[in-house]
Amino acid sequence: MFKLTKNQQYGIIILLVVVLFTTGYFIFEKNKNNDSNIDMSLKSTDSVLNADNTNEMVSNEKPKEIKVYVTGLVKSPGVYTMKDGDRVDDAIKLAGGALEGADLSNINLAEKVKDEQMIKVPKIGENNNSTGGIGDVEKADGKININKATKEELDTLPGIGEVTAQRIIDFREQHGNFQKIEDIMNVSRIGPKLFEQIKDKITVD
Repeated sequence: MFKLTKNQQYGIIILLVVVLFTTGYFIFEKNKNNDSNIDMSLKSTDSVLNADNTNEMVSNEKPKEIKVYVTGLVKSPGVYTMKDGDRVDDAIKLAGGALEGADLSNINLAEKVKDEQMIKVPKIGENNNSTGGIGDVEKADGKININKATKEELDTLPGIGEVTAQRIIDFREQHGNFQKIEDIMNVSRIGPKLFEQIKDKITVD
């Protein structure tokens, strides 16, 4: 029978130990990689779920509802419920649209509607406070209501041209009504000097 020397036996033992160690190392690394892949997969799934939850919360937020009164030469005058950010054009369409003979030339159809706003569609030749509230744009004393005046009406004020008139309307749409006549000086290009020229010709009431 073939016999191994002690050195050969030691060599075989060492070789087996090396083989076992190497095999164990590769098995450990493989399991480690699998665990990492599982963790990454779980994190990715959590991210997707969180994104879905966030989108669902955003979609569930309802825009603020406001009431506007559409009157004048429209098919179905009345009070309509609208969303914050809707335009005057949307309100007129809700009321069935303007009828034949309506004059839309002095109505800012792109203006955002406001709660409790009255939108009147006049007939051709009729003086109109197109998107204001109760009361006339021009008072009996001849003053122009800067909270309700159209671009053309503001243009009649001394020192106020078409560009500045549009700035007044833009400011009013962005910040709401003027609380006092002095507030008009917050509009770009309207300073104390120009205000002195127009202060006796304007009102906010």
